[in-house]
Amino acid sequence: HFIVVNKDFDVVINSNDPERLSIYRQLSYKYPELANEKLTHGFYVAHRLDYSTSGVYLIPVTKAAAKSAGKLFEHKQTKKYYLALVRGHVLNRNVFTIDYPIGKDSRPEFMGIRMCTPDYDYCQDPRDAITKCVLIETGYIDNQAVSKLLLSPKTGRRHQLRVHCKEIGHTIVGDYTYSDKTDTSQYRMFLHAMRLCLPSHLENIDIQTQDPFTEADARNNYVVENRFLSISEGMELL
Repeated sequence: HFIVVNKDFDVVINSNDPERLSIYRQLSYKYPELANEKLTHGFYVAHRLDYSTSGVYLIPVTKAAAKSAGKLFEHKQTKKYYLALVRGHVLNRNVFTIDYPIGKDSRPEFMGIRMCTPDYDYCQDPRDAITKCVLIETGYIDNQAVSKLLLSPKTGRRHQLRVHCKEIGHTIVGDYTYSDKTDTSQYRMFLHAMRLCLPSHLENIDIQTQDPFTEADARNNYVVENRFLSISEGMELL
């Protein structure tokens, strides 16, 4: 009923450009027997992941699966967990909630690119947005303070986690857009969809990936200073 992939960072879900690498083009190439020629990109869409975000991504194979997944996402009956490395050391070691509405950035140079909160007069059509968070680790990247957060969005606004982290003063490492184009030294944006729980009547999905933001990957240049919780402990709290 479903395909679940561990999406790489800096890859789009689908594209009308036949030359551009996308998740759906990769799937159509590898599993042509599963692609639906009646659909523009070969597969149904149940949810989104940003181009820069990696991690768990679910693709319905059938119309019934797409309908089931769509209803579960719409009625907030799924559970999603993300890992992020953010700038600075987060001081709050308890579970905390970020509750800032999110709307479109109506400035001409940012239309269709950035979202924002109603604190700014150019915020258009803000809607409720809630994210629960817990601190996992603190450490350093290139001698600059960072924190590893486990995030669980309770709503599904565009760029929600990126905007919420910026609003609490801890922009996601490598987020070019929400660092005002200043965070350019990293090889990627450090946001990863780690786990998805989707209790469909067709198939009960509970998929989790490994943590990509560890000291073991030399590309991260990450050194842990303090570890407060395991990721599984954090998930139990959220």
